[in-house]
Amino acid sequence: MDAWPPGVGKPAQRALGQAGFRDLASLTKARFGDIAALHGVGPKTLETLAAALREQGLDFAEPAPRTAREWRALFGPQQGRPAGTGEAAAAEARRRSPAPGGKSTAPPVELEVGDRLVRISSPDRVYFPETGWTKLDVVQYYLSVGEGIVRALRERPTMLHRFPKGLAGDKVFQKRLPAGAPDWVQTVRLHFPRFDLEADELCVTELADVAWATQMSTVEFHPWNVRRADVDRPDEWRIDLDPMPDAGFDRVRRVAEAVHGVLDELGIIGYPKTSGGNGLHVYVRIAPEWTFAEVRRAAWAFAVEVERRGPQDVTTAWWRRDRPTDRVFIDYNQNARDHTLASAYSLRGNPRGTVSTPIRWDEVDAVEPSELTLATVPGRYAELGDLYGSIDDVAFRLEPLLEWADRFDAEAGGEPPGDA
Repeated sequence: MDAWPPGVGKPAQRALGQAGFRDLASLTKARFGDIAALHGVGPKTLETLAAALREQGLDFAEPAPRTAREWRALFGPQQGRPAGTGEAAAAEARRRSPAPGGKSTAPPVELEVGDRLVRISSPDRVYFPETGWTKLDVVQYYLSVGEGIVRALRERPTMLHRFPKGLAGDKVFQKRLPAGAPDWVQTVRLHFPRFDLEADELCVTELADVAWATQMSTVEFHPWNVRRADVDRPDEWRIDLDPMPDAGFDRVRRVAEAVHGVLDELGIIGYPKTSGGNGLHVYVRIAPEWTFAEVRRAAWAFAVEVERRGPQDVTTAWWRRDRPTDRVFIDYNQNARDHTLASAYSLRGNPRGTVSTPIRWDEVDAVEPSELTLATVPGRYAELGDLYGSIDDVAFRLEPLLEWADRFDAEAGGEPPGDA
């Protein structure tokens, strides 16, 4: 039998061992408050230990808290679940948070994330003024969808959208890894031919990387559609349904259903998600055998085919001035080099704290993107799991789409416009 129950990470095990506790039974001689004071043993681990002791009819020499009120009295409100929404929650969060640009009064929080210990400074800083959600709430959100966000980012160069002073301050578009990263955080080097520059971008391999990036004020994660093994050949085709100003979400729904139909005809499985804004995304895993230009060309051909079937709903016009304002633009250029979209499970830096959320195809007709937020997605994820969980099972091929592209070129003459 293991000395410690599942959920007690290595940092906590080391801290307990150094304090002279070798297994669960030895904790019956310890006061709960003394264990809580150990560096490396956080609230989540304490809850795990207390529950494991109770299952065996045991307890600490000085009992663990039994009620939510007792836990809050010991650890404070920030150790609980993410803050609620509404004016009352926002007012409370503002009360205990420093003013924008001010100095935080809350001590740092240390969280066990896998085998790592991640230190969160200024945990009480309000990142979302409208709801009162704080930096620590953002971290806890990402931990609650851990497997999903890591699957979305794993081995991908990732640009970070950082808000050092919360949404009330400026956004920082961070390509290079922020300074001060732990030695276990990995990167991938990218070359930007247009500027002949290189940058080492974050390359997520574990959940602690996400937690650390959030500590560095990251709210949004925008990965490339390539993996570290070959940064010049995408393994993901992204279909971005971007509504023009007068196109309602019902029109986005219709276009998404049309996209689904064309994919089915091709024998391709697409994975839909909300954008976190007004649109929808559909991701397709592809074999990493084509260049950015070729993947973009295939995406253009697909968009043109969808437009041909629904010209009243869809536009592929490259120049914005040429797009009817009541159409949905299928933005094939999101497959070009150095173009990124918010990942599955990424928060968005808007007042409501919406999430780019994976959905099922049968949800397209009813989904309300504004309802998928930092507060609601963790419960949905706990119930449904990661709806992108099987996205890596099959990699599809682009030859049929490239054949369409050749045919469309022959009919209309010329290559798809825009960046290559």
